[in-house]
Amino acid sequence: MLTDELKKYILDFSECNYLGEIHQKIQTVLELPDWYGQNLDALWDSITGIMYLPAEITIIFQPQTIQALQLSEEVDKIITVFKEAANEFGEIVLNIVK
Repeated sequence: MLTDELKKYILDFSECNYLGEIHQKIQTVLELPDWYGQNLDALWDSITGIMYLPAEITIIFQPQTIQALQLSEEVDKIITVFKEAANEFGEIVLNIVK
């Protein structure tokens, strides 16, 4: 069971207009290194091997622009990576706000 020592992260993609902006936000908020690859494989590697665990991650995606809405499929893929990591490693509490 996770303890009160959870590091809390909030990833709000609601105003992101392109995929690179989403990955930049992930890199900044999760305090990932400069060499983070900004793709789904690099995201998996970072969640499971680089970022601080245990963690509570809240992902917010309530698109505010047409461009953000067009990223829905990509955001769903990113959420899937987080869900798989949470299920496999048990050190991530994941909250999704859509």
